[in-house]
Order: sequence, then structure tokens, then C-alpha cells
Amino acid sequence: MKKNQLPSIMKLNIDIDLDKLRKNCDTLHGQDKFVDVRTANPGLCMNHEDLVKDVYDNFEQINLTTPSEILPHTASIKERLRRREEHLYNVPTDDYRDSYIESVVTQCKAPASRIRITKLAPGKTIPFHVDYDVSYAVRCIVPIYGDNNAVNLFKRDGKLEAYNLKCGNAYFLNIGYPHAVVNMSDKPRIALMFSLDGTDDLR
Repeated sequence: MKKNQLPSIMKLNIDIDLDKLRKNCDTLHGQDKFVDVRTANPGLCMNHEDLVKDVYDNFEQINLTTPSEILPHTASIKERLRRREEHLYNVPTDDYRDSYIESVVTQCKAPASRIRITKLAPGKTIPFHVDYDVSYAVRCIVPIYGDNNAVNLFKRDGKLEAYNLKCGNAYFLNIGYPHAVVNMSDKPRIALMFSLDGTDDLR
């Protein structure tokens, strides 16, 4: 399955109780566990520094899985993909084990990695960029706070697509195409994000 065979956004068949998800998230947020993305992902950020400069200054996260190995820097995109760096974030933290978030993610058929809570600051943007095709990993998102004033944008086939994602629903993001996020709210946009190793959940 390739990116051009899939929509930019696809709702996934995952049962989510938004109140429980928010309670789980609020507990972590109240413990002030958000850190900047460089701190949370030293290996990935080192290998994507150009993107980091533009994207991550207004973006924080709480890692719920940590890397089993941190690989040395390489400038080769082919080598980064071969090493499957995204999937190395597969060691669950204490905050993830036996949590409601775990019960959400484990509904997926494919194994999940790089599970995290993300926070985009009020009034800020993640500019257009391309991550990877679904043959490498399947990016999923569950908005927790900030649906009405947060817009996910895609550039595809010469057109600009805009989506408001509803809190409490799980979605596939086709990040092999240029995509961006704009938070037009005066509050943070908070979401659960994770990557799947395979496309079983998209069939």
C-alpha cells in the first residue's frame, strides 16, 4: 500500500472515551512532564536538525515510549529509513503501562511505537514538511484538546486540503505529502500521537 492509494486523513476504528483520555492526559500535564522535542528525541532531532529549527520551537511532548537504542548521526535519508529510527521508540514508560492511553493504542492491529502526548503552543504553526510514506510507518493522531481552532493542512495533487479533527477520534495522517498544522486558538492544541508498523489498521 502506497501513499497515493490512501486519503490524506482517515478515521480509524478505535473506541475512545474522551473523558478518560483527558483525565489521563491532565494527570501527566499536571506533573509538568512536557519537554521540548530536542530533549524528548535526541536521536531523531539530531538527524533532522534543519526541520527541528523551523518546526519544533513551539512544540513540546511527553514521551510514553523511549528508544531502545540511540543511533549515531547520519545525513543519509536512505540510511535513516533503513535503520527504522521511528520504530526504535518502543520501550514503554511507567506513565504508559496500564494507563488508559495504553488501552487506546493497543486496540490497533499493528505494533505501535513513538507513543507520545504533543502540545502545540497557542497561535503557532508547524510549517509544511514531509515525513515518510506508509511503507515506513503509519502516523496516527488522537486530538485531546483544541479541535475547533486547529487545522491540519495538506498539499496534494496541486491542491490545498484543510481538516478540523474532532477530539476523541483517532485518525491516520498521510504524512508522505507536505503537511502543516495551524493552532489558531489562544490555548494549546494537545494530542496523542503514535506510529504503527504496518498498514493493517488502514484496510
